[in-house]
Amino acid sequence: MEKSYIPKGMKITGDVESDGDLLLAGEVAGNVSIEGTLELNGAIHGDHLKVGRVDLTEGTIQSDIECLDYIGIDSGVTIIGNIKAKNADVNGAVMGNMDIAENISVGSTAVVEGAIVTKSINVDLGAICNVDLKRSYSEHRASDFFDEYLRDRN
Repeated sequence: MEKSYIPKGMKITGDVESDGDLLLAGEVAGNVSIEGTLELNGAIHGDHLKVGRVDLTEGTIQSDIECLDYIGIDSGVTIIGNIKAKNADVNGAVMGNMDIAENISVGSTAVVEGAIVTKSINVDLGAICNVDLKRSYSEHRASDFFDEYLRDRN
């Protein structure tokens, strides 16, 4: 798969589309659609970012993100927008709702504000979280446990 590169100091105004990978060290003011992996060391300001896989090491995103697989958000990254992905590791700052189908891991350097819907979550000591959490992808519900418990007690 081919890798495209937008260098530091370059600003693209308009939408960016690629069927390969993208290393973005510059800035995009527009929507981004990447079938491969997005590596970010720059900035994206748009309405929608659609990507196969995301490795964010440094920079900012002001856009909703739809990721088909995994999103990794390092401590040098700030995101303002909603995120939808299969799995996520969050060590940076996210302000927005997250819909994570399988597992989200929130690291000790993370700052998270918004609602999280996921099957499972791990939050490290030190993470700053102001979230509403719902385990909607899980086949087990807390209410099922308590319904059974109360039924057995009566």
